[in-house]
This record gives sequence, C-alpha cells and structure tokens, in this order.
Amino acid sequence: MIAGSLTNTEKDLGKVIFTAVAATIVTLVALISDASAAIAAQADISEPFELPTVAVSEGPWWASWRDLQSQIQSEKRIIAQCRAEPHSCTSPAALRFIALVKEGDQYEGLVRIGRINRAVNFALRAVNSTVQTTWTSPLSTLATGFGDCKQYAILKYAVLDEAGFAPDDLRLVIVRIKSRRDNHAVVAIRNAAHWFILDNRSLVVVESGKLLDYYLPLVTLDHRGVRPFVLPSEPRVSGLLQWEHR
Repeated sequence: MIAGSLTNTEKDLGKVIFTAVAATIVTLVALISDASAAIAAQADISEPFELPTVAVSEGPWWASWRDLQSQIQSEKRIIAQCRAEPHSCTSPAALRFIALVKEGDQYEGLVRIGRINRAVNFALRAVNSTVQTTWTSPLSTLATGFGDCKQYAILKYAVLDEAGFAPDDLRLVIVRIKSRRDNHAVVAIRNAAHWFILDNRSLVVVESGKLLDYYLPLVTLDHRGVRPFVLPSEPRVSGLLQWEHR
C-alpha cells in the first residue's frame, strides 16, 4: 500500500460515516422546520407591533389576569345598576367610571379613543410603582384616585370595553422600555386595521409599529387570556415576570 492512500475498506467506511452524518443533518433540519411550523401554527400575528403571540395557560401572569377579569365582571354589574338608576347609585367610583365612558360618546374613531385616553390619564394621580405594586380593579382604583401604569392600563382597558369597543380589538400590553429596562403597562386598541398604543404618560395615540425602537413587547392580556409575544431575535427576556414600572 502506498503511504497516504486509502484502502477500499477505509473508503467504504468513510462513505458510511458521510452518509450517516448527512442523514443526521437532514433529520435535524426537518425537526427544526417542524418545530418552527408548529410555533407558527399556534401563533397569532394579528397583534400589536405586528408580532406573533402564543397562548399560555399557567404562570403568574395567567393567575393574576384571571383573578382580575373576575373582579371586572363583578364590577360590571355595579356599573350597569348605576347606569340604569344613577340617583340611587351608592358607588361614587361607578359614577366616575360611567363619566369616563361618556367622554367619547360624541366622537368616532381615533378622536373617540384619544378622548377616552385623555380622560383616564387625568382621572388618576400617578404614583411610583414602589408605592402600589398590586393589580387593582377599575372601581377600586377610582375609589383611591391614584395608581401606577398598571392601574391606568386596567382602568383604560375596562372603560374602552364598556364604551363598546370589540374585545378582539383590545389588549392590555406589557412592554419593556428599552432605554430604562423597566417593564411598563399600556393599552393597545385596533382601529381601521391598525393597532394604536395608549400610554398614561402621553396624551398622544401612536401606532404600535412606530414604537418598536422604544418598546420591547413582552405579553398581551385580553378576553382570550395571556399571550406572550414571539420575538424574532430574543425569544425569552430575562426578568419578564418582574414589575419595575414607572
């Protein structure tokens, strides 16, 4: 045998190894493609920021949102009674809530949304998140008269729902402010096939896609439950479940 040359056995073995490696690579690519397809099939891309979301059915977000939805439903009955018989209403908070809903009655589209956004922003006194960190229902928030971004967003979400906006067009959204790495709660509402963001720190209603340089979308909460965003380059964000709002 000439030094440096391969025997037929060695050549055959090399072919076997090459074939096995190639088959493994093909299998891995197929598995990755199947996994990506499964995620895509579950994802809903008709969401704020034009990013897909995937439903979850457990975890701190899910439990908190489920409890809050139950409270909101209970308060709807109080609000309905006070709307029907305002003179006998025993809940000043419910009357304030109804007044917020009426802020948009004479308007349509984005103007109506902007009026409600403005009314809720002025309805509460803003406090630092270290003062009030828990989720509170709309009437509880109006009874105290103050709150952080969570209270503004929850109240705004409930007022828009009561005003007749379709549940499919409403989201309470948790984002991360990129420049400060703080989590923040806002409301997203769909109007004329576009999603707009309502923030307690601004009276301007801005299309969600224009805020991607400022916000990192994390989670949406709505009548369907909890749906984390599927981020293209950052599938998981550390500290996602911790509140550091301002």
